[in-house]
Amino acid sequence: MRKILLIAAFVLVSLVSVSAQVNGKEIRDRDIEWEDFTGEVDSSSKFDAWTYWVTTYSYPAPQFDGDVVRINLKVRLFLRNDSWVRPDKKADRLLNHERGHFRIGRICANEIEKTVNSTEFSRSNYRKEVDAIYWQIIEKCKQMNKQYDLETNHYNNREQQAIWDKKLSELLRE
Repeated sequence: MRKILLIAAFVLVSLVSVSAQVNGKEIRDRDIEWEDFTGEVDSSSKFDAWTYWVTTYSYPAPQFDGDVVRINLKVRLFLRNDSWVRPDKKADRLLNHERGHFRIGRICANEIEKTVNSTEFSRSNYRKEVDAIYWQIIEKCKQMNKQYDLETNHYNNREQQAIWDKKLSELLRE
């Protein structure tokens, strides 16, 4: 009986998850639509819309092979409920720009999964190593979001927007 309890406890503890309560809609394999924007407009903002995305991850018990650990990580991507658009500003060009922000979230989720699932970790420190990869890629994507807005001038630079549209489509295909 004690062995069964220990095995059950191990299984429960082994389902590692960075999956806090997320107030949002899980969207992974499609572009966002205006209907997905349900947040209250930030009347103090100078922008016409705002896209907030967040990722979480989880993985079942890792595979141990001596001192080497392999992880089968799954990333979830959410459009947060506080993403908003000014009703009088809904336009195809603005939606395309906001989709770019969310595509960066999709690229981020894909990169986290691909990187973690192809990496061998140490038995003694794999949780911290996985977490470090996660946050490193999140930070990279946050910087990409900033660069995207800077170069497109928040969708006002049509030429740069077209360049970024192509770049993000290519990154999603990787």
